[in-house]
Amino acid sequence: MLLGLTGAGLALFIAPLLLGPGFPQPVVLFSALVAVSALVVLGVALQTHRLSTRLLAVLAALVAIDATLRLVIVVGLLGFSPIFLLIIAGGFVMGPSFGFASGALTLLLSAVLTAGLGPWLPYQMLAAGWVGMGAGYLGWMARRSTSRSAIAVLCLYGGAAGFAYGILLDLWEWPLLVASGSSPLSWAPGIGLGSLLHRFGGFYLATSLVYDSFRAAGNLLLTAVVGGPVIRALDRFRRRFLLAWERPSPAILEAPVKISADVGTSA
Repeated sequence: MLLGLTGAGLALFIAPLLLGPGFPQPVVLFSALVAVSALVVLGVALQTHRLSTRLLAVLAALVAIDATLRLVIVVGLLGFSPIFLLIIAGGFVMGPSFGFASGALTLLLSAVLTAGLGPWLPYQMLAAGWVGMGAGYLGWMARRSTSRSAIAVLCLYGGAAGFAYGILLDLWEWPLLVASGSSPLSWAPGIGLGSLLHRFGGFYLATSLVYDSFRAAGNLLLTAVVGGPVIRALDRFRRRFLLAWERPSPAILEAPVKISADVGTSA
């Protein structure tokens, strides 16, 4: 389900590159679809016992804390925002489904609190959800370890996620932000793939690289400083609230060897 959702989301990012300003932007519809998808993913996780109802309370708390942080620092410090720490740590400990839901719902709630509803919202929700989902798969491979090597890998992931998040949002913004054909860096209809990538690369280097570098560096440093304690705390919640139910095997009653002795009669 997560892979199918990722494929549909990538199509949503790529479509503006093909259609340009003609691509429709139904904000409420796209945002609702992403939010519903996150809830469906959580429902499947509950049914397969990869998540418990008590851990949903942990998810709600993380989303509320992250949305509050974004309420305090709406734009971030030159691109860096602290909200990605809990998204990455939550996904690393709780799994891909939890991570995707945490990222998507955090951006949705923060947009409601900051009146940030706009055509960018569903793209932000998808990109943040993928950041948490990727951390979840990384947690599976590392077995949720808090060793120095695992935290170092998670720091590198946080840095890479900072760049990936910015590049994904630029894929949507670029055809709409700069007027078509107005400069050598703007989107233009009908150009080949090579020219498209060349123009987008120039646009990204000129407008977003420095901004995304602060986000990547902030994610890396914040994960290095407090990532370990946060992951250990979340793992304690996971171990306490995630119960694995097993069907008890029926007891096998052994028949007595000498029935006559039990009933008190002679053989």
